Amino acid sequence: MTKRRVLPAPVAPARRSPPGKPERAIYAVVRAIPRGHVATYGEVAELAGMPRGHRIVARAMRTCPGSLPWYRVVGKKDARRGQINIGDGEHAHVQRTRLEKEGVEFDENGFIPLRRFGMLTR
Repeated sequence: MTKRRVLPAPVAPARRSPPGKPERAIYAVVRAIPRGHVATYGEVAELAGMPRGHRIVARAMRTCPGSLPWYRVVGKKDARRGQINIGDGEHAHVQRTRLEKEGVEFDENGFIPLRRFGMLTR
């Protein structure tokens, strides 16, 4: 007689803990980015009171609420251009599509002219 294998009960997904003070500050800045404009991770960090906190912003954006306009936060290529910094091609396409729907334009190399579309560099 063979023994029946008993599988463990499925584990409920962990509840996302409420955002802490840094995340709340970051999310407030992201909500303030006007439609049709972008801000870099560094700019968001600076406005949230975390100079040199661009990595903290990037981490917070990975777990942000779906209602947040996350797609308006981009990487900084150089002083004049922003870029989509999402490694997953599908998500990068979603970000670009949403930005284009808001009127953000990309140059021939796929970069965003920050002088024209940057929240702070106008």
